[in-house]
Amino acid sequence: MARLRPGKIQLPSLDSGPVPLLPIREQARKQLLEVIDSRRGKKALVLDPAVSGPLGLLDAGLTDLLTEHGVVKLLYLEPGKRLDDVAYNATEPKLADIRSVVYLVRPTVANAQAVATQIKTRTKADAHDFSVCFVPRRTIACERVLEEEGVLGDVAIGEYCLDMVPYDDDVLSLELDSAFADCVADGDSTPLYYTAAAITRLQALYGVVPRVQGKGPAATAVRDMCFRMRRESPGLAAAPPLAAALGGGGLAGASGLGLGGRIDRMILIDREVDLITPMMTQITFEGLIDEVTGIKHGTVPWVAKDKRAGGAAGESTGEGAGGGGRGPAGRTLLNSTDPFYREFRDLPFHVAIMRLGQYVQEARREYSELGSKDLSELKSFVKGLPKLNMLDRLSDIATPPAERVREQLFHDRLNQEQAIVEGYEPEASVSFIEELMYRGADTMDVLRLLVLLSAVGGGLPRKQLDSLRQELLHTYGHQHLLTLNALEKAGLLKASPGTKSHFSAVRKALQLIVPEQEPVHGPGAGDGGGAGGGEPTDVSYLYKGYAPLSIRLVEAALKTGFGPLSEALQHLPGNAFDVVQAVDSNGMPVEKPYKPAPASGAGAGAAGGGGASSSGGIGSGSGLSSATSSGNVAGLGAGAGGLSTTASLAAGGSSLGAGVGGAGGAHGQPETVLVVFIGGVTFAEISALRFISSRPDSGVRFLVLTTRIMNGRTLLQSFIDPVTLAYSTTVAPGSGGAQG
Repeated sequence: MARLRPGKIQLPSLDSGPVPLLPIREQARKQLLEVIDSRRGKKALVLDPAVSGPLGLLDAGLTDLLTEHGVVKLLYLEPGKRLDDVAYNATEPKLADIRSVVYLVRPTVANAQAVATQIKTRTKADAHDFSVCFVPRRTIACERVLEEEGVLGDVAIGEYCLDMVPYDDDVLSLELDSAFADCVADGDSTPLYYTAAAITRLQALYGVVPRVQGKGPAATAVRDMCFRMRRESPGLAAAPPLAAALGGGGLAGASGLGLGGRIDRMILIDREVDLITPMMTQITFEGLIDEVTGIKHGTVPWVAKDKRAGGAAGESTGEGAGGGGRGPAGRTLLNSTDPFYREFRDLPFHVAIMRLGQYVQEARREYSELGSKDLSELKSFVKGLPKLNMLDRLSDIATPPAERVREQLFHDRLNQEQAIVEGYEPEASVSFIEELMYRGADTMDVLRLLVLLSAVGGGLPRKQLDSLRQELLHTYGHQHLLTLNALEKAGLLKASPGTKSHFSAVRKALQLIVPEQEPVHGPGAGDGGGAGGGEPTDVSYLYKGYAPLSIRLVEAALKTGFGPLSEALQHLPGNAFDVVQAVDSNGMPVEKPYKPAPASGAGAGAAGGGGASSSGGIGSGSGLSSATSSGNVAGLGAGAGGLSTTASLAAGGSSLGAGVGGAGGAHGQPETVLVVFIGGVTFAEISALRFISSRPDSGVRFLVLTTRIMNGRTLLQSFIDPVTLAYSTTVAPGSGGAQG
């Protein structure tokens, strides 16, 4: 049960973001307790390990809460393990003494087979009542497996709709670890359905999103599913209940249109459109911690070390307010409840480390001066002790990334990544990859550079690709033949068709490469600055001069729409779309292509901005024009107060906002934009969105919904076949490095 015990760590309040997310967490918590209480008496809860992490983000004292509701034994589902296994019965009470056994698992065939095996192999003396709850939904495939195994009549089947898990005030995750691989390699559209269902639920809570933009095949599929779900859900044509209860602005007169909720715009980004960004090494504070240590379900491994005299490693619990406590089984939560982490997480790592060092030095100075302080000053110092614990905790967490940054190989890799995206000497990059293999570098590190090189170059020459494949198999073992085949099937690794790559055109049109900016250091210097001593003006400073393609698409959607960039976007997978969600004269949901209304007078500048050329569409600076920042976009601020009439919507014209300003901007509030990453998002991309939102003239706030939070390593790991993983960890544990 220790894996779910969060100690005294606080979870985010979820009430200070673009929209209040607390009702989502509370509803998930309530439904979990309903599932547990559906079985009377004492019960054993058998969890899928993939579910236990998200459950820990629902309640800070979840283990104690489950105990209060009758859970006396918490186990984890493991294929091949029987219910009478010694590991399951090492502690009291024994499973044989518990009548109710509740399974909470993901709806996969492997899990269904594991559950069926445990039920079939129970002893005759065991009189258990079994119930299986699939998360987030039950599937016909799993029920068929239970039926074929002959146990369907022995279990009660249900579902627990844990679709969205709030990570922080502005981040929601579906926690679908293999969503991208399922879609592009296996052709499984189930993650797309889950994403569409989550979006539909958000619209039921906060109101229909008036304007929807997106790019990529998965984005188009999700948009179509959302539209069908909206037509099948008559309640979405009414005023949003939660938004109305919260008194959100922009709801007046919206009940007849199904518009005017808390979210003004939605942008769908397919991960397949931008495979380059996750393959680049993240260098933000939060991103680099994820790269080196690994952030899983909002937690990181942490073994606290008492830095005081006589302290032994692991003695300091570090528990304190605001996330300063110790997490489950040596893990600790990372979220905005820690004010220092909230300040550091979106900064480049070297800037964050400098600030952390300054805070620590200041704390040490105050500690050394304790002898000269009077009673009132001592009381103030004692009140600040929880913050000292937070600094101590962050110092421990930042140590492994800081050690990695000091390695020369780390900087060599960053330089190679930059050279690849800038198109310099691909042959030198291939030589660097071969050198990594000869050194016995980690398999995922090698594959990340291979995928990056393939994505930028539109593939690798056939002879070169075959040579690298052969070298990789010789170095790391032929079990990775399945991994390479999966990557090629998904299009992440491919042979070049012999034509010139189109990435150079995309790079130029979207201005993906920007001269590197050097932030200003120090606690009072804002978030950094440019070479001239001011603050940074472009998201590229988070990647040493590379602007994430996905973020550039978001900037383009906010500023001018995708129209001016249509020629460059043709070289990226899938179609781009920009539509308005409305209702027809019969009250049925319809979609209309977005058409900026002609502006006059004061709005002429905004209308002109909508037709900006692609070379200036993204531009330098924050990526947002002054016209859009002020909210005066395409007739938005005049007349209807941000809500158009049914007739104007049916005609295809709309005053719902062509840029940053949206329906909320008409009421003097920033536009709330829901950015949906289908296939996963990195912490650095989230930091880039926060950077855009933090600009004084941005006029926009972002809410992120993603299938998972990942990096290049975890994305590629989802393509590894279980057979390969088992062979690598058991049969050939030493095959991870170069042999001779």
